[in-house]
Amino acid sequence: MIQVRQTWVEVLTFSLFSRIHKLFDGNAQDSSQNRVVLVTPPSAVVPLYSTSPSDTGTVKAIDVPTIPMVHLGVAYLAASLEEAGFDVKVVDLTFTMEERYEVETVKDAILNLNPGVIGISSFTSTITSAYRVANAIKKERKEIPIVIGGPHASALPRRTLEECPSIDAAILGEGEYVFRDFVKALVTTGGPREPSGLQGVIFRRGPQLFGDPKPVYIADLDGLPFPARHLFNLKKYAESSYYFDAKRVPVASIVTSRGCPYGCLYCSRASSGRRFRGRSPENVVRELEQLKKEGFNEVQIVDDDFTEDRLRVLEICRLIKMKEVNMSFNLLGGIRVDKVDEELLSTMFDAGCYVIHFGVESGDDQVLKYNRKGVTAKQIKQALHLAKKVGYKVIAYVIVGLPGSSLESEHKTINLLQECGPDATRVSICTPYPGSQLWNMVQDRLQGVSWERYNESDVSNPIYLSGDQTKAQLQLWMDMVGVDLGQA
Repeated sequence: MIQVRQTWVEVLTFSLFSRIHKLFDGNAQDSSQNRVVLVTPPSAVVPLYSTSPSDTGTVKAIDVPTIPMVHLGVAYLAASLEEAGFDVKVVDLTFTMEERYEVETVKDAILNLNPGVIGISSFTSTITSAYRVANAIKKERKEIPIVIGGPHASALPRRTLEECPSIDAAILGEGEYVFRDFVKALVTTGGPREPSGLQGVIFRRGPQLFGDPKPVYIADLDGLPFPARHLFNLKKYAESSYYFDAKRVPVASIVTSRGCPYGCLYCSRASSGRRFRGRSPENVVRELEQLKKEGFNEVQIVDDDFTEDRLRVLEICRLIKMKEVNMSFNLLGGIRVDKVDEELLSTMFDAGCYVIHFGVESGDDQVLKYNRKGVTAKQIKQALHLAKKVGYKVIAYVIVGLPGSSLESEHKTINLLQECGPDATRVSICTPYPGSQLWNMVQDRLQGVSWERYNESDVSNPIYLSGDQTKAQLQLWMDMVGVDLGQA
């Protein structure tokens, strides 16, 4: 017997299309104005450059290094809508490669669910895919309202609606309450009675745009229902865990806090804001217990700033131990080096944390200062050494081509990494995303650049070069660690 092993991309892509086509297996359900269909963005499989000691210090291009996770933003929206009595369905494109899916197939899958309202989430790198889906739907069913949310729409709501007339409204910030209230208005009166009746939403009325563009950020995160993971194919997500290097499988993800108070030049916080808000330890651990009951043994914590509130983290760890939540934890979100100490790291390690991703970005103090990172190279070294001492697997995030960087500063970054010896280094190219301060500074230089090119891993075709930098200079830096941009 000949056994053929498919790549994880082939397996996951096939599984998504199998599920889409299953939507057509029975008779179409009755149309329901009360039904909301949410659409997750497709994946953009791109090379991410990574080093590890086993690679003898070279940088290798790898595809999608993290485990595909349930889209928590959409899952939270779905839970809020269900709590309000709406019938919610999800067309999940997480396992669909952006360049492989057929827009007509996705459109048919959505319309077969007979939605009263359609919500689409999108990132900058996938916004054109969202446009294609919206256009295909409107061409066939003009009467169905289409609402978009996510980081890109939060940063550029008016531009998003101007670029895609098929989209009727954009949600800014955290949409659990805004989107729910907007949908209520749509299904009861056809839309808000007053043009400025809702904060955090921009919508069409005839040829004009109305609404309050101030984003909404939720203060009491404990008041939100847990994400509606039951609307996703959890079996497929669990199966995908086995294709990746996790300590325990299957793997789920969780957000325990939102917002980040720091002002890094290159970072966009359009969706979650700059005010840190943490869920209570009790609330977090209840969700972990639920995930454990559902069969998950490891959790990726994807917070922007998990350790901002030190006492909160210590209490989460205490409750995990007290309640015997036997799980392992991967701190995927990128922990700040100035927000850890030996007691905190040891307590987290004892509670099951075993991987930490640190936002290193650069080893040059001047570059760190210029980009408003708020840390020093000395603090980076101390944190990485300390985490390795405690026993963590340490991953360093590095950004090449930051504003103010030079070949000399990139040398300093390499020297820092060689001194600290992280277990792996993930390298990306500085990309100005809408919503970031860097975008505000350089957006005039980026006119005419297609949204598909907003990809911080595509070193072969960077959209942004700082100051007098050239692609050749980026090539020199990558040469030092063994990557040829032209072959990436």
